Amino acid sequence: MKKFLKLLAVVSVIAVAVALSIGLSACDKSDGLRFTAPEGTPALAMARLVTDNGSIGGEKMSYAVVSSSNIAAEMASEKSDVVIMPVNVGAMQIKAGAPYKLVSIAVEGSLFMVGKKDGGNDITFEDIKGKRIACIGINGVPGLVFRYVMKNNGIELITSGAPTGNQVLVQYVADGAEAKELLAANNADFAVVGEPAATQFKSIQALGINAEMNLQLAYKNVNPSANGENYPQAGLFVRDALAENSSFMNALFDALAASKAWVTTNASAVSEFAKANLYKSAVFPAASIPRCAINATKLDETTKSRIITFLKNVMPKDPQQNDINWDIAASQIF
Repeated sequence: MKKFLKLLAVVSVIAVAVALSIGLSACDKSDGLRFTAPEGTPALAMARLVTDNGSIGGEKMSYAVVSSSNIAAEMASEKSDVVIMPVNVGAMQIKAGAPYKLVSIAVEGSLFMVGKKDGGNDITFEDIKGKRIACIGINGVPGLVFRYVMKNNGIELITSGAPTGNQVLVQYVADGAEAKELLAANNADFAVVGEPAATQFKSIQALGINAEMNLQLAYKNVNPSANGENYPQAGLFVRDALAENSSFMNALFDALAASKAWVTTNASAVSEFAKANLYKSAVFPAASIPRCAINATKLDETTKSRIITFLKNVMPKDPQQNDINWDIAASQIF
């Protein structure tokens, strides 16, 4: 019995030690603050920070690029301190209680519909009637903008069956790679993707892409209040307490500005840099860089108003079809 009690005591001590080590590990900030972005243009917005900014405003930093399908979890789980994600997704999480603020538009609109048509050039709404379109981001800004533009141009979207008249069969996909597969297999006639995918697709001879629709212009054409401006695609969200740290925030915006300056003046070097430092499958053709529309400047009141107007336009209701009062939500978001 004594031997058993001694063994039990030893096991208990080990168990407590393991529990403490797990607890300490969970609270460990040895890697510093976590800055995360999804693959594609949002990752490009933080490009040089990964190599040039091991610390920002006295805070040690770590960086991660994740798939688009996983980016929402970075805020939902409070895993990241700084995160770039679709404006609407982040705004909805804050509205639901996530302790973050939207501090910048990291990426302005950079969506295009690409495909092939006789004679090439611009894709018109007449061209897409009765056709099949692959579209990224069903619940993100791409899907919202696509549906808003189609609705306001008299195009009815269906998700099954054969489209007729003013109908279009839309197939929502996880990312540009899946959209490319549908085009290559002739299972889609057009694809709605962001940059750099739109430019990359045009360089793939087998796809035969020779035409595009600029969805930024299409959005402006059905939204006079845009006043010729782009719409916000991806936002930069920062944990509440960190957003109040002016020293950190000023240093963050300085770092983002330096990164943007390097990217825009070294377009031909971006792909190689991204493959080595962001994610291995990164492809950023030089021609795509001006169209990637990275921004990441501090919000002013005019830009905040533009964001709220955009959300009112493309997302007046939540997924349960309840009305959203974005004017009231604004005080939580910013």
